[in-house]
Amino acid sequence: MNGPPDPVDGAVGASRALVGIAVRSLAEALEVMTLPQYRVLLLVSTRGAMRSGDLAAELGVHASTLTRTVDRLVGGGWVQRAGNPANRREVLVEPTDAGRRLVEQVTARRRREIATVLDRLEPAARTSVAEGMVLFASAAEEPGAGELSRLGVES
Repeated sequence: MNGPPDPVDGAVGASRALVGIAVRSLAEALEVMTLPQYRVLLLVSTRGAMRSGDLAAELGVHASTLTRTVDRLVGGGWVQRAGNPANRREVLVEPTDAGRRLVEQVTARRRREIATVLDRLEPAARTSVAEGMVLFASAAEEPGAGELSRLGVES
């Protein structure tokens, strides 16, 4: 019985492909840090300096867990702690230049791999895929940055 492709099967297949791309784009970063560490780096790189308490809440971890994670990132030169000019009692976590570059490299790898996949399609199919992905993302009510950060995915 041949008919139109099952949209659920198509979406599941596409999600597997996108997860594979995300995993491959993170491979080099995960050689120098853990996924939870990358999640922290990603948040402060995309949102700017954040209070430790806000970071812990966003990631759904205990403050002491976040402190250990940030300690390791500071030790690796990926983030730094800085006083909050608006409230001297607060400490902010912010990316270093090396941390920003690492996030940019992961994003660039992901974009290149997606572009390579799309380049395999005929122009009309590429347009259809782009339109379909925009519609799908809109219908799915794209996850928030906190939800994405749990997986180390940029928003």
